[in-house]
Amino acid sequence: MQKNKPRQKPEAGNKELYFYILLVLVTFAVYSNSLNNEFVFDDESVVLGDESITSLSNIPKYFTAEQGFHKVIGRYYRPVVSATYAMDYALWGLKPFGFHLTNVLIHVINVLLLFGLLRLMFEKSTSKFKDYGILIGTLIFALHPIHTEAVAWVSGRTDSLSCTFFFASFIYYLKFSKKSSGSNLVLTLFFYLFALLAKEMAITLPVMIILYDLVVVRLRVKDALKGKAKIYGALIVLSIAYLLLRWAVLKDIPQRESYFYFYGKDTATAIYTMLQTIPIYFKLAVFPIGMVYHYGGFLPYLSSPADFGVIFAVAFLAVTGFVAFYLYRRMPVVSYALIFFFITLLPVLNIVPTMNFMADRFLYIPSVFLSLITVTVLFKYYTPKSKNIIYSITVIILVGYGFMTIVRNAEWKTNDILFMSADGIPGSVLYVNIGNIYANKGQYDIAEKYYRKAIDLRVETILGNNNMGKLFMIKGNMDSAYYYIHKAYTLDSLSPEPIHTMAQLYARGEKISESIYWLEKLQTVTPNYMNSVQMLQELKARQQMPLQHDDGLNKQVNPKVAMLEGSSYKNYQEKKFDKAIEELTELVNLNPAGASGYNNNIGMCYLDGQKYNEAIKYFELAVKEKPDFSSAVNNLGFCYEKLGDRTNAEKYYKKALELDPNNQLAKDNLSKLK
Repeated sequence: MQKNKPRQKPEAGNKELYFYILLVLVTFAVYSNSLNNEFVFDDESVVLGDESITSLSNIPKYFTAEQGFHKVIGRYYRPVVSATYAMDYALWGLKPFGFHLTNVLIHVINVLLLFGLLRLMFEKSTSKFKDYGILIGTLIFALHPIHTEAVAWVSGRTDSLSCTFFFASFIYYLKFSKKSSGSNLVLTLFFYLFALLAKEMAITLPVMIILYDLVVVRLRVKDALKGKAKIYGALIVLSIAYLLLRWAVLKDIPQRESYFYFYGKDTATAIYTMLQTIPIYFKLAVFPIGMVYHYGGFLPYLSSPADFGVIFAVAFLAVTGFVAFYLYRRMPVVSYALIFFFITLLPVLNIVPTMNFMADRFLYIPSVFLSLITVTVLFKYYTPKSKNIIYSITVIILVGYGFMTIVRNAEWKTNDILFMSADGIPGSVLYVNIGNIYANKGQYDIAEKYYRKAIDLRVETILGNNNMGKLFMIKGNMDSAYYYIHKAYTLDSLSPEPIHTMAQLYARGEKISESIYWLEKLQTVTPNYMNSVQMLQELKARQQMPLQHDDGLNKQVNPKVAMLEGSSYKNYQEKKFDKAIEELTELVNLNPAGASGYNNNIGMCYLDGQKYNEAIKYFELAVKEKPDFSSAVNNLGFCYEKLGDRTNAEKYYKKALELDPNNQLAKDNLSKLK
């Protein structure tokens, strides 16, 4: 009688493969509902407002800072992130799905890298629970709700992408520690550089590597310096080189100090106020309840060491510091994990002024401390008797985290959902965004209350003042509109939003020359912000329209012509192209002297509606009636470019420049074509 063969355990290699597959499936499943999210919040400026991402040829320019983040959002140097946006655009156009898919894939890669990193860190562990402990620690990171901002929001990619290279560099450092090969050294430095070029906060990596050797590996300082001097030195030199590079490429970029969170505040206030964020970050990293997409104004300014928030923060730091010191010999990895949390958080504590107060995404790298502690505790307390309790607690935590992540992903779906998720929480940006929701619904009185709340909370809020100005512009109170828009502009003369709004204000008041002035200024700050080039072309075309007159000397405006011109412009701006075309066609008959401008505008309607052949017909009519109409000639080139006819596109761009050497749009179009 044949006996049953004992059941064979899976080989170590197969088990590791199964774990990798499990991590991919679980992570992707939990974040899959973010794939249908739209572009929200800063995506409108970082992605939609950055025309440079539409061409892969701009990727080298991100590294030289000819293009990049500083053009649209502030004095940042993050060329690797901008390059990924350009690659997304090349694959997907402006379909949000593709950008969100990249974000999810980056997080999946980070989960796999962390699993590999933990395996190297705990390689010498003899725990029977080793493999499963590392798996659970990795799943904590994979499912943690605090990461939703970095994953479910396209603009949050900076932190997750920087983490990718941070993990990769750390992995190759550990491999270098085992085998001091040149390839391991080069890859450690290569990935560290890319981590820095994705986000500045990766600069803490050399410190964490050195402390890993001192705290976890237990090398004496003398031995560490003797055995690792080459790689420590290389990491430090690379950090200095990066800082010099960053300074060199950004030194001529104006610093927009009014964007700094502590603009106008003294250093003591900044320090005391930021201290109170540390316990909150720690709480969010463990118990991610009360997450907000923007924490500006979430906490009060503190200006005295006697404030309770300062006292509590100092006490918290003292206690955790004591715990780290106490566990230095008893549980060195836990000690290291606590140090890891605080040091990797340092770059975002406004030691160097930034425009942010707090953000969930800033915890993407620091949250690794929780995985390190989880693995260590599981190894220490796992026994056959405690097995069921450990599995039960693990399942509860992972299911809870996974559920919270799915729910939070959904809150990043649209602007309206995201903004209303913060209703009832103080914050200047939060108030402005909720005000925008009501303004878009035509509930202007409610919107005004939120804008006033934002200004009361933070008088230097650029968006609060700008949008209050917009509100008064809609209501027809032009004096008040100018007051608030001009205030926003004086707070930051390089911000595109108030410049664009000022142009709209003058256009609404039929002050065409003034509006053109502001639009041309806008092109020097953020080219084609909010399709401003088309608005500029429209106004210049209107400026060129001769008015109907009853004799050759005294020009008199036909009231119906003026009414139709204003109405057609308004309908064009609101993308009511059919109505605008109908009115412009009527204008051609009413005012034949202005037919060239009207036909150009009809062409613009068709162009925006992507009906390029129809647009060409009307641009040709405009040029036939006015042969020196440079803008219409440029528009012809743009239509041919869209139709794939590069020869004709180049011909008309060159002709437009012959007619008007100052036509910047034609210059840019010709340059991009080449």
